[in-house]
Amino acid sequence: MKRFVHSLLFLVCLCPTLLLAQNPVFEYGVASGDPLHDRVIIWTRVSPAKANTKKTQVRWQIAADAGMQNIVKSGKYEAVLAQDYTVKVDVIGLQPGQTYYYRFETEGQQSPVGRTKTAPTNGAKHLRFAVVSCSNYQAGFFNAYARIADREDLDAVIHLGDYIYEYGEGSYGDSTLAANGKRSLEPKHEIVSLADYRQRYAHYRRDPDLQRVHQMHPFITVWDDHESANDAYTDGAQNHNEGEGSWAQRQAHARQVYAEWMPIRGEAQSIYRKINYGSMADILMLDTRLEGREEQIKDVTDPALYAPDRTILGKDQRQWLLDELKNSTARWKVIGNQVVFAEFNVGWAAAATGRQPEELESIFLDIWDGYPAERAQIIDFIREQQIDNVVLITGDIHSAYAFDIAKYPSVFSRPNQAPDYQAESGEGAVAVEFVSPSVTSANFDENIGAMQAKMLEYQINKPLPNGINPNPHMKFVDLTRHGYFILDLSDERAQADWYFVETVLQPTDKEVFAEGWFTNSGENRLQKATAPAK
Repeated sequence: MKRFVHSLLFLVCLCPTLLLAQNPVFEYGVASGDPLHDRVIIWTRVSPAKANTKKTQVRWQIAADAGMQNIVKSGKYEAVLAQDYTVKVDVIGLQPGQTYYYRFETEGQQSPVGRTKTAPTNGAKHLRFAVVSCSNYQAGFFNAYARIADREDLDAVIHLGDYIYEYGEGSYGDSTLAANGKRSLEPKHEIVSLADYRQRYAHYRRDPDLQRVHQMHPFITVWDDHESANDAYTDGAQNHNEGEGSWAQRQAHARQVYAEWMPIRGEAQSIYRKINYGSMADILMLDTRLEGREEQIKDVTDPALYAPDRTILGKDQRQWLLDELKNSTARWKVIGNQVVFAEFNVGWAAAATGRQPEELESIFLDIWDGYPAERAQIIDFIREQQIDNVVLITGDIHSAYAFDIAKYPSVFSRPNQAPDYQAESGEGAVAVEFVSPSVTSANFDENIGAMQAKMLEYQINKPLPNGINPNPHMKFVDLTRHGYFILDLSDERAQADWYFVETVLQPTDKEVFAEGWFTNSGENRLQKATAPAK
């Protein structure tokens, strides 16, 4: 309750312009992101009173206090029609590990005051991030964003993709709310053109919970597939066809609008990058979609699936990742990754779905299971280089998991050979992975039914009647709830704490702590926590 009261006082007392309906010039709020030791991106989008004006002058200020009295940096920015009037300033010359406040002004109107924070240098002893993914507007209310906005204990929010969805209204996920007018989309059709993508981002950014979480915390973001099109890869996407024009043009539109509307440094042509948090953490953000991914293979029996040169990262990004892991001197090497890295075995449940095991396994080849040779190469590298404290954080799959990462964790990993992992001791694990639930996007229960989802959830990491555990490296699973997790980093441990909201079908301020799992420094395996990290 205390953290909520503090946030409320900040918003009501110091930010009267939060009532954006009364301030149409800044109707999309403010945001910040990509914090470094001495700089941070601040963002807004202006709506000039005169339509189609080519440019408008915007003044910005950043201060050491919420009342905006102690101004430390200020300047001007020309918002232009060609960039959809978005404003993105890389404010340099700031102090490390400090909270700052910022605002914009144009045409006699002031924006809400935003709050942001720079990354610390080597003195940091504790870091805390909220981790989110998969926020389908028409599927529900963004209650998880609201609860994150309430928090006073975060260094940043890490969004792992599917920030928007490209589908038309009623064609993806739960459209009940859209049908009754509570969560309708703009535009109503699938987005393809430059104007379409801009309109969809604008529609999302009118959401008050999304505006507030951006206002309260800096974001570190990467795209997944729905920022362009479902199951995207370098040369195409499942949800793109010839009638929608060239994939290269559509991808260019998606990249451009992402750069315009997200508080990310640069023009978003390549988004894999490192955000350093001093000696405590290197955050390595990957692009497993557009940078180098080969087309998905949809048949687990296809020999091409196991080709040694098959890639989800591309040669350049893979080498960058290996170099960063090897050369990092930070305590924790955190890899921000779109799709599940750990082996994910589901073929054993085929009989309950009316499918063959190979058919069911083939559904899950958009994740790293579809690129096994490259995954093995990364695991081998971590082991051979004796790199400790690698933590993968992942989104995409609309459910929550915690994994130990091993090369062959299960009897299903390779035919007629024993696993190289011991579930009780964690022997054989080289890293850990924490997977975020969706903010709103349809979970297993919303896709296959509540009873079937609960049965799958119960059995997925427990021994089958034959005594074999299909996923012994899976330590925590929740297939049915929406929310986020908190990544807590200290010298001693990295811990993920999962929080779930009561519902997404109506606004609510209720959430529950579900479970926490941690790895001690140097151990590279998970243990269950007795309480959320302090």
